[in-house]
Amino acid sequence: MGPDEWGLAAGIVGAVAAVVSTGFEVRGRLARRRAPAPPAPPAVDPGGSYDVFISYAEADGGSAETLASRLRAEGLRVFLGRWIGPGLVESLEKEAALHASANGLLVFSVATMNEPAIRDEYAALLQRVHSGGRRFIPVLVEDVDLPPFARIRRPVDLRDPGSARFDEGLATLVRALRPRGDAT
Repeated sequence: MGPDEWGLAAGIVGAVAAVVSTGFEVRGRLARRRAPAPPAPPAVDPGGSYDVFISYAEADGGSAETLASRLRAEGLRVFLGRWIGPGLVESLEKEAALHASANGLLVFSVATMNEPAIRDEYAALLQRVHSGGRRFIPVLVEDVDLPPFARIRRPVDLRDPGSARFDEGLATLVRALRPRGDAT
């Protein structure tokens, strides 16, 4: 091999090394930028039946999701609006789930009755009590005065997460929501 051929070979090897090195560098940067994907929320069963429909103000989404997860861990079938999947129409999914739920509960805080959509859900939950014998359970997550038709029902007190009172309220709620004859 002559000097020109050695120079050409060295140039090719150098170019390949530069491309490979750049590829590793870019790959490393991308790997550092990608945050781990958050765990997917439980899927809502389109057209399925539920033991409970949970209504909540947007400000109470975290409390509602914690409650829903705890109820699911107890073996209950739970509908929560936050769990509606992409591509579905939220209002239609909520309406179908409300129709297919044996019980309804509304998470009450200072934000609850300030949202028109929640006032509509409250009215629908109450209407189902009168027309279909379904249960409506007010759930307190803050110290608030309940509206009149919620006030006449015995609420469940979940205002102090991590306390014995909270655990007792959750156990009471699970017993109330569990289908009759299901001793799970």
